[in-house]
Amino acid sequence: MAVACEPADAAGTAAFPGRSLIAAVGHRFWRDRSAGPVWLDRAAGLDWPAGVTLDDYSFGAVAMSQQLAADGYDRALFLTAEERDREPGSLHLHRHEARAHPPEHVQACISEAGGGVVAIDLLLVVGGHLRALPPETWVLEVEPVATDWGDGLSSELDALYPRVLDHLRAFAAGRPVTGPP
Repeated sequence: MAVACEPADAAGTAAFPGRSLIAAVGHRFWRDRSAGPVWLDRAAGLDWPAGVTLDDYSFGAVAMSQQLAADGYDRALFLTAEERDREPGSLHLHRHEARAHPPEHVQACISEAGGGVVAIDLLLVVGGHLRALPPETWVLEVEPVATDWGDGLSSELDALYPRVLDHLRAFAAGRPVTGPP
């Protein structure tokens, strides 16, 4: 579902001079755990600056890392939902800082990913280990409200979309992505 945006004319350039990725990581049909892919689908129908690609990275961390390495983005923002015992429906934005992990931890993450687990943490560990993550990597994450199986987001997460879109627009325009969402 990649949506790559090219300049309409010679003047149509992005504010950020490099290539940027906005990608969803999550499972479809798992209510609020589907927030990343659902929000990305909504955003894909909008206009984006040249050099910005929207894509769904909801597949294994090894394959995601290989795709990232092949595409060579300068920056990325991953849109996802994870249960971390925070206030349900809360948005959390952070810049990922690369760090080394013990080989046993990396191997455990690769095994989980090979077993079909799709999770931002696996992508960050495996992608970091393989040096596939862009130099500037951000995660915009929501704490899910509804975690049962099914289609559609909770009303709380549906209501967050305008705030999420504001963050995606700021990132795409090359403006600093900082502060609370």
